[in-house]
Amino acid sequence: MSHPFVLTWARYRKPLSAFSSRVGCSSYKCMPSPFVGSQLATRPFSVSTDRRKEQERVKILFFGSDSFSVPHLEALIAEKNKPGSIIERIDVVSPKERTNKSKRDAEDSPLTLLAKAHNLSTFPSPDRKGGFEAWTYPEDKHVDAWDFGVVVSFGWFLPNDVITRFKKAGINVHPSLLPKYRGSAPMQRAILNQDNTTGVTVQLLDPNEFDAGKILAQAEVTMPENPTYRSLESLLAKKGGELVVDVINHYDERRRDALTQDPTKVTKANQISREACKAQWAKWDAARAERLHRANGFRYPITATWNVKDSGKSLSISLFDLFSVDDLSQNATASSGYATENGDAPTKTSPPGTIFYHRPTETLHVTCSDGSLLGVKAAQFEGKKRVSAKDLYNGHHLKSGVSRFE
Repeated sequence: MSHPFVLTWARYRKPLSAFSSRVGCSSYKCMPSPFVGSQLATRPFSVSTDRRKEQERVKILFFGSDSFSVPHLEALIAEKNKPGSIIERIDVVSPKERTNKSKRDAEDSPLTLLAKAHNLSTFPSPDRKGGFEAWTYPEDKHVDAWDFGVVVSFGWFLPNDVITRFKKAGINVHPSLLPKYRGSAPMQRAILNQDNTTGVTVQLLDPNEFDAGKILAQAEVTMPENPTYRSLESLLAKKGGELVVDVINHYDERRRDALTQDPTKVTKANQISREACKAQWAKWDAARAERLHRANGFRYPITATWNVKDSGKSLSISLFDLFSVDDLSQNATASSGYATENGDAPTKTSPPGTIFYHRPTETLHVTCSDGSLLGVKAAQFEGKKRVSAKDLYNGHHLKSGVSRFE
């Protein structure tokens, strides 16, 4: 499925014919720039091969850490390997190898593995204890200085004395349409807030504040239907890789036309905490719980409390593979599928947190604040292995329509 998006390169708009072969999208729309003083004019998108050959070749020091950064490095490597590329070399700063305690600790990060697979030099990122004050800036006998520092989901704020080492610039890829969603969880917030569009920004690194740099390029992306964090991450990482390659190839133009972010349109996107993922059955409707699961379940699953009958114990339970259930009480066939002590199906007046077992789908349905139902396919008690909803129902003597999650 293709996702139409708008490319805004500072103060000008390229002809659509120039975009189609470059980024592989089937449709575009015009929109006013959301930035201060932007004026849209027309410029050709591409730079001729002869002109590119005349450009000085550049060296890149890439800073990254997680799965979002990997496609960006892949895009830069692919561009470097093209005939006539202006990218001379790429070196990588990523989490250092962990070599103690367990086999898992000894594994390289996916970014480090990618770099090694392409024979790129790798350097360790700052240690969590010492930070940049204890970090040694990379040195290589073949590099007098890197032209660009490219920072993608690195997890550290690069200080000014690092940024100024780059001959041309330090740039960052951020998965939102800045100045909207500055912060570490823009994709989660876009999902939770039901945004229709999102996007990617390439910005200059600001020496004083995260995500406050001048905007070099942006791509607007239509939000897919029911995105999860991982599916949205994959989509935006691909667009971000295309965008950062364009900025490297056309840096002088992008820098000349860079836009200052409008401070009146800044919104924040802070991380969603573990505490925020504790179920609030009396406050949440099923749709909100399901969105929270799609947005942040990869990091913190939604948790509830199970009071063990006659024991006085309260156990924490994590809920997985969540979905919103249609109003099954309006469907006689579906309603008859509930295993309840008194034969009743859920109703709008069922107390929030009440658990119903739906035999046809072998799932639990939990009532929420407005009577809507949250479907649960799997669950896991703390310290135990994950089990299916069916096994939880049969193995823990749940009473459908009577038992409740707190």
